[in-house]
Amino acid sequence: MVRNLSTLSILHYVYGAFICVGGLIALIFIFLGGFLNSDFIAENSQGEPPPTWLGGLIQTFGAILFVIIEAWGILTILTGKWIAQRKHRTGTMVMAGFHCLNMPLGIALGIFTFVTLSDEEVKREYAAQVPVIKY
Repeated sequence: MVRNLSTLSILHYVYGAFICVGGLIALIFIFLGGFLNSDFIAENSQGEPPPTWLGGLIQTFGAILFVIIEAWGILTILTGKWIAQRKHRTGTMVMAGFHCLNMPLGIALGIFTFVTLSDEEVKREYAAQVPVIKY
């Protein structure tokens, strides 16, 4: 199972990159909110223009969504780095649990991570990487 750790690390890098690229879709909400608040809409509307708070609400929603998705992607990439360095096994397991919330790729990656990191040989590999603190 130790030989699967490099594959698992690469899969986390790729999945994290997909999440980060997918998070760019949230920028559409930010631009849409800005467009609703623009003078173009106010001048060209037949009746009443949309309220100004609506554009701000959509922009805020887009910004929050963007930050959450990008943080998720960065943590996934960081998890791939942890696996490659054989560090933070517990943090990797926590992220695997969060990946199981996404269908279908996240579930597959999460289960593969749980199965791989639960192996005794892999546990020994991680235990060998623990630094000894000397005073």
